[in-house]
Amino acid sequence: MVVMVLIALLVGSAAASIRSLAKSDLRSSASKMAGAVRYLFDRASTTGKVHRLVLDIDKGRYWAEVTDDRFIMAGGRETEESRQKEATKLAKEAEEAQKRAEEKAGLEEMQARYKPEPFRPKRAQFGAFKEMAIRPVDLNGARIADVYTPRLAEPLDVGQGYIYFFPLGMTEAAIVHLTDKKREAFYSLVVHPLTGRVQIKNSYVEPPLQKQYDDEDKEIVP
Repeated sequence: MVVMVLIALLVGSAAASIRSLAKSDLRSSASKMAGAVRYLFDRASTTGKVHRLVLDIDKGRYWAEVTDDRFIMAGGRETEESRQKEATKLAKEAEEAQKRAEEKAGLEEMQARYKPEPFRPKRAQFGAFKEMAIRPVDLNGARIADVYTPRLAEPLDVGQGYIYFFPLGMTEAAIVHLTDKKREAFYSLVVHPLTGRVQIKNSYVEPPLQKQYDDEDKEIVP
């Protein structure tokens, strides 16, 4: 009986240690991601370029990208259906661009240079930049449960999510939920849009699907 009690105590102690280690990894991942958010907020303000944090939910990693192009947020809330339509639209645009390139290849240089073409607005192209301190980060011992911004109809829990950072000191309001591999513990990163401040809470903060809050956590009443 004494031996069995000792074994039970040892097993319980080991399990508690494992849970404590998992929470420690989760807390560390949350702190590093919060630092990345703050860095991008400051960098967008100082460089005058639009940045974004890419959250790869399926692969459990994140990285940063920047664009030199003008970027305009799409109106309305994103849904799975709207994302599918956008993907189809991008594929069609790529196909048309390839077709135009092939048509130009068959023309003489002078004809290709002066051939009139209908105006097409340029889509902003984002790409990673090497001089940045935020290289792709793998979440060891943690995973991204979901990400929410006001432009999403509901939290995104598959694929890639984005948090955009704009010049003149502004970002999207966002909530990123991190969890351990067993989804037993959660940390929430609450990003405030006007200051870039990130609150880290050791619980699952429910996204305000129908409400919006300012940097003082006060509800914005339209």
